[in-house]
Amino acid sequence: MSRHNLTPASKLMSQPPDPTRPASPVDPFQYAVHLAKAGRKLEARDALRRVVAAQPVNQAAWLWLSAVAPDLAEAEAALTQARSINPLHPSLAQAEQWLAKRFATQLSNRVTILPAPAPTKPTKIATTQPMPSLTQAHKPATLPVEDSRPHQAATLPMPSPQPPAETRPSTPLSQTWHVVALIVVAVAATIGLSVLFLGLTLPVGATAPEPTPVDSFLRERPAALDEAWASRDWSRAIAILEGLRQTQPDSAALKEQLTHAYLQQGIALRHKGFIEEARPMFEQALRLNPSQLRAWQEDRLAETYLQGVKHYQAGEWQKAIESLEAVRAEDGAYVHVKDLLYSAYYNHGLALQGANKMKQARDALEMAIALRPDLPEPRRKIAEIEFALAPQTAPAKPIPPASVKDRLIVVGIAEQRMWVFDKNKQVFDFVVSTGEPGRDTAIGEFEILDKIDVAYAATWNLDMPYWMGIYWAGTLENGIHSLPIVRHTGYKLWDGYLGQRVSYGCVILGDEDAATLYEWAEVGTKVKIVWSLADWAGK
Repeated sequence: MSRHNLTPASKLMSQPPDPTRPASPVDPFQYAVHLAKAGRKLEARDALRRVVAAQPVNQAAWLWLSAVAPDLAEAEAALTQARSINPLHPSLAQAEQWLAKRFATQLSNRVTILPAPAPTKPTKIATTQPMPSLTQAHKPATLPVEDSRPHQAATLPMPSPQPPAETRPSTPLSQTWHVVALIVVAVAATIGLSVLFLGLTLPVGATAPEPTPVDSFLRERPAALDEAWASRDWSRAIAILEGLRQTQPDSAALKEQLTHAYLQQGIALRHKGFIEEARPMFEQALRLNPSQLRAWQEDRLAETYLQGVKHYQAGEWQKAIESLEAVRAEDGAYVHVKDLLYSAYYNHGLALQGANKMKQARDALEMAIALRPDLPEPRRKIAEIEFALAPQTAPAKPIPPASVKDRLIVVGIAEQRMWVFDKNKQVFDFVVSTGEPGRDTAIGEFEILDKIDVAYAATWNLDMPYWMGIYWAGTLENGIHSLPIVRHTGYKLWDGYLGQRVSYGCVILGDEDAATLYEWAEVGTKVKIVWSLADWAGK
């Protein structure tokens, strides 16, 4: 594995390894389809959410998301979005059939609100009744009343009897007033129910109060969106909101929620180090709301950061330092900035030292020390520069210790093995992996140029533990190190492939062997890379 300017990391990533092991970066959509076909639907769903968030018009991704989404609301929202992109897509019918088959039970249980039944003709209520006797006065009087619920009666308690001297006989007129009161109550209840269900029973052509956009959005907001919002699953929230947006394109409340979701998704990606993937999220948030200040700040920082990385990868150290320092000045905790700046200053110092600009090289290395005072490499380089700048000094760099002269590392391409010697005695025999065909490890005599506990390869987003650089190939430095680790996933690249030519040019060792060699070797230790160990030993 070549490094494009090394950045030490304080520790290895602790995330669990990814069960997939691609030999090289793959298209995110194809990877998601691979997961879906392998039956890993939840992983496929998460991958597809990231794809549609980054590519909102990727119809195939929306169709696949509708096929693997575990809940009906998200599946329908994804299918709606796919249909809006191209209603004539040949796979739409199949996707609709698959959705109906997967959620048949939920679809059959959906409540359908039917129009209110026409009111039945009122039953005529009697206005006269025989006067109850004194023995019946303690019982409630039951009168038939008009009601939408059949076979029920409205009952009213009769007043308690008065003492005989006060008793006045009940007349048909008083009972008539009772009946009139009951009719009024029944009519009021009917009017109340009619008002309650007005929105559902209005005939065609009738008008009802128009709901505001906010009311409409809140009423139609599905439970799946609330769940995604609460769990900060912004990819899922965006998928659902984009589906709702097809039916409510002018909803201000929906646009506000979608702006927030895109902004938060971008920030989440930025925190994980995926700046290039985060920037489209910020740009989409600004398209929805150009006055969103946080989205504008995030987009500007991401643009400046990516410019710095571009210069960094091209070996343009001074330009990279300028861009990355601008980001650090505004946000000192911005992801990777400190490590990239350390590496840029360190490599800038090495380049200046090679150009014999010793004072400028020392200044650059001192900046690297200020960023990472825990790392020894810049101090060693400054010691070399001070030695070279000392008066009446003939050698360009310090004479290596006597022990280094007696040590030798030999790597055989044909055998994919490493022999290590101390005073002409073999002390280690390790299995290695060298560069794959087309990215061959160079054959020749070299030496260990630098040692870094964990170096960072920005080109591939890899951490490389136990780094020992041995030669430069243009702006890339190749070296010896243990199995590289994909940052943010913890996946070890080429694990299980030692003994085969699989690397990008470096010499790869197993973790334990790399740690052993790292402790044993010193800067200046000689390294020979030969085609065949057998041929070299026979000479």
